[in-house]
Amino acid sequence: MGGNMALAYAALVVALVLICMICLNYLFPEFTARQLLALRLKVMGFSDNRVRIPGFNIAYWEAGTGEPLVLVHGMGVDRGTLLDVAGKLKQKFRVILPDLPGFGDSDKPEAADYGIQAQVDHLRQFIEAVGLRQVHLGGHSMGGWISAGLASSHPEMIASLWLIAAAGTSDLEGSIAMEAYRRGEYLLCCRTPQDLRGVMGLAMVKLPTLPYCVWQTLGRRAAANYELHKKIFDRIMADVAGYDLERRLSGIKAPTLLVWGDADRLVPPSALQTFKRLIPNARPILLSGVGHVLQMEAIDRCATDYLAFRQSI
Repeated sequence: MGGNMALAYAALVVALVLICMICLNYLFPEFTARQLLALRLKVMGFSDNRVRIPGFNIAYWEAGTGEPLVLVHGMGVDRGTLLDVAGKLKQKFRVILPDLPGFGDSDKPEAADYGIQAQVDHLRQFIEAVGLRQVHLGGHSMGGWISAGLASSHPEMIASLWLIAAAGTSDLEGSIAMEAYRRGEYLLCCRTPQDLRGVMGLAMVKLPTLPYCVWQTLGRRAAANYELHKKIFDRIMADVAGYDLERRLSGIKAPTLLVWGDADRLVPPSALQTFKRLIPNARPILLSGVGHVLQMEAIDRCATDYLAFRQSI
């Protein structure tokens, strides 16, 4: 009898906890999402840090030991898009995930310069501010563009380079984002919280399974940054020609891994061949059935390929 009572009591407690979680998920989505993220970071062993560079306070997560690996996010998102793959790599490396100026939890002054050259300078300043002289560097989409720019202009700072669906080449001219931009549309910017699913649907073959509170919180943050991110998008679109990344790529001296998805609709897979042609001895990988956000759609494969790349060098 006593055993049955104990089981019934335990089941009641579990049911009450689940009811509380469901209520929090829908009634207080931003609070719940913050608590879930804090718990996730703690379980994964990531610390949440801040560092000052000229003009900005930069937020970054860090975990692991070993050689430093800095991973840079893309346009309209933040360091969270790299957290899953970073969790796989922290066993081997000291992984550092910054929010670029204008994104995530880093400062977003309206009058700042968020062009590619400025972000290259910000990234260099960040690396120096955390006390590093040379790093292994990875970047996704716009973050790949910025990372390639830093690797070409400061080759002495980059031990190896990992470009994940990197933007910045003339291949962007044929992308759906550029075609929409020429019509005055900003496909990668969320005007309302509900727009986030549509943006993610363009970027990914299969949307991630996330609780309501996370979708709602990410959508609200994206919508709050709509005007600033439109301005940043205007600036970087001008840099497709103005910055001329293709001319700079021959200056990259570090061993380079290129990873693309064959279903990428935002940065065409043809860019893989452009980077391969222009970066000396770059190693290309094309993943089947994967879209633009490879590090979230094919987490294990991305981590495994990167570990094999690092082992080979």
